Amino acid sequence: MSGPADPQSAGAAYWEPLWQEGRRYRTIDAAEADALRRRLGPGRDRPALDIGCGEGALTAQLHRLGYRTTGIDCAPTAVASARGNHPDLDFRVHDFGIDDPALLPHPAFTAITCRLVFRWVTDRDTFLSRVRDLLTPGGTFWVVTSVHDPAQGPPKPWDLSAEEADRLTTAWSGVHPTELTPSFHCYALRP
Repeated sequence: MSGPADPQSAGAAYWEPLWQEGRRYRTIDAAEADALRRRLGPGRDRPALDIGCGEGALTAQLHRLGYRTTGIDCAPTAVASARGNHPDLDFRVHDFGIDDPALLPHPAFTAITCRLVFRWVTDRDTFLSRVRDLLTPGGTFWVVTSVHDPAQGPPKPWDLSAEEADRLTTAWSGVHPTELTPSFHCYALRP
């Protein structure tokens, strides 16, 4: 079984079959965990939202930093896996692009994370507007994504172009990039 051809427009219809087939994604390594800790700092029991939580690794990392975390994903199989991996944390089936933000457990979040997801977002302007609306003053939007590095050859389907990365980081008062590899970047964005 495979999903529709266009992951950007399909949401759960695309991602759920991949999770059911056992597809898994890049794990969080020590360098990425360290960048997250340095840029987000201690949670002090403040709320954090992990968009596209998958199996819950980033949600759990936020929890270890002291955040009150909620992980959301549009794929029920991913959420079930996250709940199995981290039974003490809050995971919900929720499509951030279309579901009502009022269904989330908090009206605002100190940290919102989006790891390996932004590339597949169809309406990025609306997505970023929702993120900004949900961030507390002084909050951080943490994005982890692959960005095409021409030295690495042709772009991969999961790469953002340099122009897309520039658009992602526009209109934030603070932009703090961390390059983990030439094509794997983290961005701490502040409104």
